[in-house]
Amino acid sequence: MEEILNKNKLLKEIEESHTTQELQSKWKPIGTHEQGITRDKLMEFIPRGYGGKVTDGVLEIIRRVEEDTGMDQGLFEEQLLSYTHLLGPGISFEKLINAIKFVALREVARGQAKAYKIVFPEKSAEIEARGGSVDSFATMYASSKVVVEVQKLNMVSASITHRPLANQMLKKMTDLANGIGANPDDSVSPTVQLNAAIAVYEAVKMPEDNTMELKIGMSDSALSAQESLAEQLRRMADLQMRAFKDGKNLDDIQRISICVEATVEDE
Repeated sequence: MEEILNKNKLLKEIEESHTTQELQSKWKPIGTHEQGITRDKLMEFIPRGYGGKVTDGVLEIIRRVEEDTGMDQGLFEEQLLSYTHLLGPGISFEKLINAIKFVALREVARGQAKAYKIVFPEKSAEIEARGGSVDSFATMYASSKVVVEVQKLNMVSASITHRPLANQMLKKMTDLANGIGANPDDSVSPTVQLNAAIAVYEAVKMPEDNTMELKIGMSDSALSAQESLAEQLRRMADLQMRAFKDGKNLDDIQRISICVEATVEDE
């Protein structure tokens, strides 16, 4: 319903003779934290030996990610620049872009079939038009090489991914603790030096050794009682089978008696 209302509103604005620039400015995607990837910037991240080209079509696909899928533009561009080392035989820019979108949307779309429809709308429409289901296609695509590799990278801890940044911040705090500012003439106050020294110490100190022994399972007495009960049941089953073969009444055979050890204390 909301989509229909938006379309009607857009048509009304077109009829009111708004310029193309005005409409594009009003209806363009948010572009959250958009980095504005250019051809030259993308070329800097291409691995040596990659034979593919950065075409205008690739740049247009990158620019329209948030508009086409709803995925955060800044997050997508950051992942794309971080995963370009995957480019190579069998993995082009288009395939890498689609894999990044699919892996991200699979979580927010709550299912790989929905994610597949968003990433491959034309192919999904063709499959459903002939009475098929995209579920099997989505499953096969989810197990493809490029998707698996992107998924692996997404599972890497942020503390590992941003380790260089953590080292840079640690060096900065160490400089402040030693009275070194951003510029040679900067004066670092004793309070700032103390706080920086405390932060550096907390970051590099050895972890405290907390040892805890945890025993999970049955106690020895409970285990012994269980084994005793199992042995009694085994013997009882053997006796019942012999009695049944000897022609005794089934009702009499089915009476079960279990003996347990107990201690009687006088009150």
